[in-house]
Amino acid sequence: MWILDILGSAGFGTLLGGVFGYLTKREERANLQMKLDHEINKIKTQTLASIRIAKMGIQEAKVAGSLAIGKAEADAFVESQKPTSKWAANIKSMIRPVILGLLMYQSYSIIDTLETISGGLETLPSEDIMSLYKIIVLSVTGLTATAVGWYFAARSSKQFDKLLEK
Repeated sequence: MWILDILGSAGFGTLLGGVFGYLTKREERANLQMKLDHEINKIKTQTLASIRIAKMGIQEAKVAGSLAIGKAEADAFVESQKPTSKWAANIKSMIRPVILGLLMYQSYSIIDTLETISGGLETLPSEDIMSLYKIIVLSVTGLTATAVGWYFAARSSKQFDKLLEK
């Protein structure tokens, strides 16, 4: 019965209460540590998610900024192509025809002057006359095609202008 005396004693009860109290406190501490670890992990996860979202936001802002810059540049180009006045638009549209007319006049003046100086085609042998005729026809045809192609290629189409306005 000495075991019952030991088990029923205040010392054993105190010791047993201390051990179980310690185990309870250790369990509470472990639970508290798990809660704190959970909170820390939650904060870390939220922070990483916030960083990722911020990075996506930065990328989205960069893309949006690039698109906005592109649109602004396109709008500026459209605006720069609009004539400042009707008078300026008329002058601009007359530049190429005036240049072509001046070139044609100068070409005629040079040919007329050469004809006067050399005494005309009558003084040349017939083979030279045929070669000169061939060169002149090919040159005039090629230059005319170049000038006309350049003139019309430089003009914008109405459909393209409509696309730029949108």
